[in-house]
Amino acid sequence: MVRRIPALVLLACAGLAASVAASAPPARQNTRNNPALRAVEADQAGRERDLEDAMASADAARAEITQLEAQLAEMNAAQASGERGVSDRQLRLAGLNAQERDLEARLGGDQARLARLLGALELFRRDPPPALFVKPTDIRDAVRAAILIRAITPELEARAAALKAQLKALQAVRRQVDTTSADLLVRQSDLAERRARIETLIAQKTVLQHRADAEAEAARQDVAALAARARALRELTQGVAAAPAPSATEPPDPEHAGLFGHPKPFVQPVPGAPARRFGDLEPGGRAHAEGWTWRAGAGAPVLAPAQGVVEYAGPLKDWGLVLILRLGGGYHLVLAGLESVATAPGRMVAAGQPVGRMADKGQSGSDLYFEIRRNGAPVDPARWLKAAPQPSGAR
Repeated sequence: MVRRIPALVLLACAGLAASVAASAPPARQNTRNNPALRAVEADQAGRERDLEDAMASADAARAEITQLEAQLAEMNAAQASGERGVSDRQLRLAGLNAQERDLEARLGGDQARLARLLGALELFRRDPPPALFVKPTDIRDAVRAAILIRAITPELEARAAALKAQLKALQAVRRQVDTTSADLLVRQSDLAERRARIETLIAQKTVLQHRADAEAEAARQDVAALAARARALRELTQGVAAAPAPSATEPPDPEHAGLFGHPKPFVQPVPGAPARRFGDLEPGGRAHAEGWTWRAGAGAPVLAPAQGVVEYAGPLKDWGLVLILRLGGGYHLVLAGLESVATAPGRMVAAGQPVGRMADKGQSGSDLYFEIRRNGAPVDPARWLKAAPQPSGAR
């Protein structure tokens, strides 16, 4: 069964069932009646929302990371201050320990002397010598010793009490310093745990931020690709040229890229003579072809006729896969009826580069439709294909 080719790309992009009149120029179609364009625009709007959500998530994660880092800086400052306080108190404790040891040594000496004196006094009080054996001089000396002991005892006892009070005070200070050091160590431990939690949160938020940034970049690329596809579909649907998409290298103008500024010949997309040429009547005699059609062999490779940037590569209703290349000088090149495409929107392809394959439908093959448009209007490919060499290696 012969398929109608006259306005293949226009019908496919617009999703129309009616055919184009024989001699009428391509009509500008309402984009609202183009299912393919609506689907692409809907996908683009969805990815734009995804982009906004991903950017918002990344910004929120960055803000939380900034707050957590500020908290971590405050905690580090507090911990450093606490460590300095502990060090000061440890130095003070070491000095107090030395003072305590000195006082204990002095107190021990005084206590020993006091103990000997008190012991002698106690022995004298409990077991005085017999009066028979005591000489007058001994009695006088004993009385003097007793008087001296009674005078010294209160002073020694007062000194011992003072030393004991100092020792208790030092012990109290030591306990206070130990308690303060313990409290600071507890605070240090608590700060360390909080810092570990904040560092963990920062790591988690950083992962979320990187993930959101990656999602935003992917969404941004998808939006750009969908915008290019929508632009190409809108151009073919409305019959006007879209603004050239930005690219690192602008493709050449096929009208002036040849020798001495003449048109540069195109590479034939598939081998063999075309079944229909520009202006031929379509089956039924109601429309004229706006491009060339080849009966390609089953599974035949399809080559890029000229160097250009891929603006659209995807399915269109009832026509399989369609490939649209943007050339220079307001020219666009359309290949329709492919089974598979080996490139993607935004890529630059060279003349003669394989860009897809035809369907494998047995011996009868399938139709490949080729069309050239300048500023949205179809032009005859004969000026570029009449002297074109056969593609090498094509089967």
